[in-house]
Amino acid sequence: MPFVRTGLLLTAAAFFVSAAHAGKPVGQDKDWSVTIGAGGLYSPDYEGSDDYEFRALPYLAVTYQGWLSLSVPEGLKIALLNDDGFKAGFLAGYRFDRDAGDNIALAGWGDVDGAIELGAFAEYRQGPFQIALDVRQDVSGAHEGAIAKLSARYSTRVGGALVSVGPQATWASDNYTQTYFGITPAQAASAALWYVPYQADGGIKDYGLSATVVVPLDDQWSVTGLVSVSQLTGDAADSPIVAMLGSETQFSAGVFVGYRF
Repeated sequence: MPFVRTGLLLTAAAFFVSAAHAGKPVGQDKDWSVTIGAGGLYSPDYEGSDDYEFRALPYLAVTYQGWLSLSVPEGLKIALLNDDGFKAGFLAGYRFDRDAGDNIALAGWGDVDGAIELGAFAEYRQGPFQIALDVRQDVSGAHEGAIAKLSARYSTRVGGALVSVGPQATWASDNYTQTYFGITPAQAASAALWYVPYQADGGIKDYGLSATVVVPLDDQWSVTGLVSVSQLTGDAADSPIVAMLGSETQFSAGVFVGYRF
């Protein structure tokens, strides 16, 4: 599964957790919640591309009380602190691979393997507002870098639907940015297109805005729609695969149907 799916699916994972609670009857309190679903996303075929494709995707999410969650692809989150709207703890996740065959702009570069990432998260919720920080470090050698996402959300009900909207920004380390946006001399020599070596340093990688609408159909079924737009910046935006052959502006949209047990 292409790398660009990861960020979009991480967002979708949070939406399905919201969808599970949105369809929960007042007074029902279950320790375990299991949600399965499927749908599709329309998104770039690699991060920074201006070529878009639609892909059907499955979904699975499991939560236990307020301190454990496991989902594909968000991974495992264990809250070590969970008090008065503040939650923080450990996370472990997987970043999907990037296939050089997905686009002519990447041809000859070689694939980027999937990455096992460990890290920490923290979030604070006050009424309809939430702010969250997620930090991940590759421990498998795929990109050997770190990435951190800061986001804020405002959620409200409109009729029976749960609407959520907010900004986010992502920081990436030197190793991460070089892996996904840099060009080594060997890659420049073997690329199908003409490139010169490009050293990509870390910093703020992107910023953007996303919105979701979760519509419970009954106590178990829900439909989630999502849309997001982000702007690559810094050395990521200046990379030849973005500046010459892609686009700094990245758009995505999707619809998922979920069933909560």
